[in-house]
Amino acid sequence: MSAFLDRASVDKLIRSSRERSLSKHSLTSSARNPILRLQADEICHRNEKFLDQAGGAVAEVDKSALLPSRSRYCLLITDADGIVIESYAPEGVEAEFQRSGLVRGAVWDERVAGTNGVAMAMQSGRVLTVRGGEHFYDCFHRLSCSSAPLTDAQNNLIGTITLVGSLHRRPEEYALCEQVVRRASRQFQTRLFRNFHADKLTGRVLSRNLEQHRCFETLVACNEEGVIISHLPLWRDAARPAEHQGLAGRHISDLKDLEVSLRGPAAIPPRRKVLHPDKPRLPARIDKNAVLGRLAAEGGGLPVLAERARKLVAHRVPLLICGEPGAGAGLFARALLEDQGLDTPMALTLDAARNGTETDLAEALNSLDFLSDYPVGDTVPTLILKNVETLPAEAQAVLERYLDSSRADSSSKAHPPVLLFTAGKPWLQLESDEGIPRNLLYLLAQSVVELPPVTERDCETVLANVIAESFDTPIEIAESALEVLAGYHWPGNRREMLAVLREAVICGNGRRINVTDLPARLLAPREESSKALTRASLRDALDSTNWNVTKAARLLGKSRATLNRWIASEGLQRPE
Repeated sequence: MSAFLDRASVDKLIRSSRERSLSKHSLTSSARNPILRLQADEICHRNEKFLDQAGGAVAEVDKSALLPSRSRYCLLITDADGIVIESYAPEGVEAEFQRSGLVRGAVWDERVAGTNGVAMAMQSGRVLTVRGGEHFYDCFHRLSCSSAPLTDAQNNLIGTITLVGSLHRRPEEYALCEQVVRRASRQFQTRLFRNFHADKLTGRVLSRNLEQHRCFETLVACNEEGVIISHLPLWRDAARPAEHQGLAGRHISDLKDLEVSLRGPAAIPPRRKVLHPDKPRLPARIDKNAVLGRLAAEGGGLPVLAERARKLVAHRVPLLICGEPGAGAGLFARALLEDQGLDTPMALTLDAARNGTETDLAEALNSLDFLSDYPVGDTVPTLILKNVETLPAEAQAVLERYLDSSRADSSSKAHPPVLLFTAGKPWLQLESDEGIPRNLLYLLAQSVVELPPVTERDCETVLANVIAESFDTPIEIAESALEVLAGYHWPGNRREMLAVLREAVICGNGRRINVTDLPARLLAPREESSKALTRASLRDALDSTNWNVTKAARLLGKSRATLNRWIASEGLQRPE
């Protein structure tokens, strides 16, 4: 069933098709071999016509990209008349699918094959799954077919793509098949659109409907001046978001409330002339209540580093933020953008440690370059590239070319981009390692901010910041626990601190962290004697367990009777 058709709509479409098959087409559901097959010369003619229409998008519906290994699904490609021009059946079960008419030359038009997935997808223009008894012919009741229409750059139907399998499958497999053919159909149409407008700047504009949990994408093509001359929605239902209407004739930089992702162009459009101030705008001082202000309050040289970094960002100098793992380089980068009002929905963040970084980085840099020349209002394009020390060699080459070329023409851009790079290593280690080539390293590090480890900061302030950033409700720390936390050397820095606090909150009563809630590695060895058990540690254990004496005794490694005697001797009473 389509993701955007409810059950009632699907049932209505199927009922209408079955009624037509019976009354209008005069078909008999009990026929054993109802599928007609064309001659070889006719199939070749149709195949050539389809390939001509598909152009360079044939790879998008290739079996190797769509069928998983050891798959038991049959893949069908049909033309606009429902004639199968390509059929891929898994090895060992070809005969089973062939008996059902899932072969080249088979006619799956509704007038011949009755109600089926191919015909329904062609008629409705949607992704549909026809299961078992929903087929008109009885001989197909053991099959389930998920089909999607294939359309060209002008949204004209040129064929379908279909996955056929057994009816007896897990429910999640139906959704997976629809997802596969839907993605192939979208990629097919995207490739044709870009091929059709190969001499133009092309891209996607995206909006999100949070209430419906949907994304709406439209392909656009622009002329040499950056004005949209063609657009094509990629969704197939009747939804018409207002921001996607009336795109033709508008400048790409004037699109509001839309995420813009651009590719190309073959001929670079002229830059739009935009006057911008010679001096960068910089807030007079850091807001103490903002993230950057709270970080600066941690000390350890951070106030000076924060002031230097914000000036460099204001002058659009590429900035490398490094330090020991977990020192908070990513947080510091986001805080710099927030400080200057650059933390917008159009801000890009990429993680170099993820797969596919080369393609994502190339598209992100292309978007940065275009938005620098064609700004959307006063929005400054920004990019945070995390874990830059893990960048693959191919992506390193892409980034080096961009940084090398951007230095020459940055002064001519309407809004030069903000480039922030973060690394989980100190600067000396980055210099001594061979992971980043020297040419690229000094392009990345046109300015360097090395964050101090937590041991060089005011630990209590860091604790308060980590709690404020990561916990919804205030957490109280007992004096004895605070003494342990402040005295620990924190080799994992803020990352380890968050993990320790989370563990203590989970293992304690959720409101107050006591010394008995902390992991054992933070605690110095102590004598297991009654003399070493102070009134504070006894109260901590009771507080952590909400005065559950049995649990408190287990925490302290003592018996319940012993704990009751200590409670009585200390004169402690359960709080009201």
